[in-house]
Amino acid sequence: MGVDLKNVIVFALGGARHAAELRWVREVVTLGFVTEIPTAPPGLTGAFNLRGNLVPVLDTGVLVGGRPGPSPRQGDGALLIELDGVMAALRVDKVDEVATLQQTPDGTGVIDSRGRVVPLVDPSTLVRRAVADSLAVRGDADGELALDLTADSMRPTRDPTTGAKTPPGFDGDTTLG
Repeated sequence: MGVDLKNVIVFALGGARHAAELRWVREVVTLGFVTEIPTAPPGLTGAFNLRGNLVPVLDTGVLVGGRPGPSPRQGDGALLIELDGVMAALRVDKVDEVATLQQTPDGTGVIDSRGRVVPLVDPSTLVRRAVADSLAVRGDADGELALDLTADSMRPTRDPTTGAKTPPGFDGDTTLG
């Protein structure tokens, strides 16, 4: 039986080390000015502008069931992750290493270059949890908006602000028929 290897990025946040599979990470970025969102659930600590796109900043500590991390500030590091076209930033204190590491037998972690077990976080689960928490704050956890959110697509078919159905995307057909 072979050894399971994972391509991961190992990072530190609030004194705890975590690892995330590289397949979810688009880049390591420096946060710009982070705007707090007063009515956001605890896992969503704010949003920032990245090259003209508004990107939510997620609190890894809260989303993995731990305690909240420090508030994100301009200049902090973050992992930019993407899931089904949804971009989000996971704030990090520092990146320790990017490597191919052996997975633990139970699959919940990896063994770093010093032989220590580092818990493996699943960014797709974190994003889904943040979206579900945001819907619950709006009171839509059991409503139509939550039903429109599928496993295949993290984008709801309704506008999150107004609740109105969003029009289908442009299909490229320029005819009027």
